[in-house]
Amino acid sequence: MAIRITERSDIPHHRWVWALAVAPVLLTLNWLFARPDQVGLFGRIDTWTIVSGPRISAHLAFLLTFVLLGVVSAAATWPIYGRSPGSLGLRLGDTKIGGVLLLLGIPVGALVGYLSGGSEALASVYPLNRTVTLGLASFAPHAFFYLLYYLGFEYHFRGFLLLGLADRLGPIAANLTQAGLVTLAHVSKPGIEVAAAFPASLLFGWVTLRTGSIWYALVIHWVVGISLDWFLLAG
Repeated sequence: MAIRITERSDIPHHRWVWALAVAPVLLTLNWLFARPDQVGLFGRIDTWTIVSGPRISAHLAFLLTFVLLGVVSAAATWPIYGRSPGSLGLRLGDTKIGGVLLLLGIPVGALVGYLSGGSEALASVYPLNRTVTLGLASFAPHAFFYLLYYLGFEYHFRGFLLLGLADRLGPIAANLTQAGLVTLAHVSKPGIEVAAAFPASLLFGWVTLRTGSIWYALVIHWVVGISLDWFLLAG
């Protein structure tokens, strides 16, 4: 028997505003506790005060991001929007335009990783996995767990927020909202990365709106990340 999931009619029209409260809370928890590095403040008496949680392994940090931003957001989708998580970007959407965007975006993403591989600022932070090497046995698991990280990241920002808010705020306002929060998520990262976060997020948001799916932006974003790590390790 086929089960058809439709939007709930008993969800109050104003319930969607809870997404604007849930998203920063999840983002803050992820920023504090799901990281393989630590963030500190340099005080007036030349001392460091650690303000983030304990440093954990990269694989565990990526998995926690998948849970906090992905799984928890998906669980909140139905009560907040009255919609299934699948309706907020987990389907393939427009595969024709999506395929074209992948053909263009994957090589561009790899080129961005290659060009960024010469940045000393980025080299001081990445790869987030401090034990990864170029060997297949090491890099393949790193790439897999990084994919989980990007799945949680993309669903939260481009699915739960962007597609969830687009029919309430309009696509432009929703895209600006998610791009602003993505930029805040990059606080403590190198300046070049923070500067690129907002325009890149608007572009990934456009891809998601155009295709109705998070998968195309996810693949391109993931290619940028693993390419950067690869070229940094390759020197």
